[in-house]
Amino acid sequence: TLLELYEKLKPKLGDQEARELLEFIEGSVERRAATKADLQRTETALREEITRVEQELRGEISRVEQELRGEISRVEQELRVEIQRVKADLLKWSFVFWVGSVAVLSSLILALFNAYLGR
Repeated sequence: TLLELYEKLKPKLGDQEARELLEFIEGSVERRAATKADLQRTETALREEITRVEQELRGEISRVEQELRGEISRVEQELRVEIQRVKADLLKWSFVFWVGSVAVLSSLILALFNAYLGR
């Protein structure tokens, strides 16, 4: 403790010098030590900073979510258009296939009919 330190320094430095040295050390320690009020101010400042950062993060998350929803809607619309295009192509080629098939079968039947009658 300070009293023990004072008793050890007093014979070597003298009464007045030992007292002044300990007062200087004690004052220096008090100036550097955080008080309860300092800690409360720091805690309040940290809480405010955490709240601010949390609000910024929520805003950023909300913005990114909106962007993602927009991008998903855009891609969905593009897919719908592409599906409609593919359906139209399939119908067109299906029609061409069936018309061709009917023409070939009709020609074949006509050729067989002509061959049968020509006999």
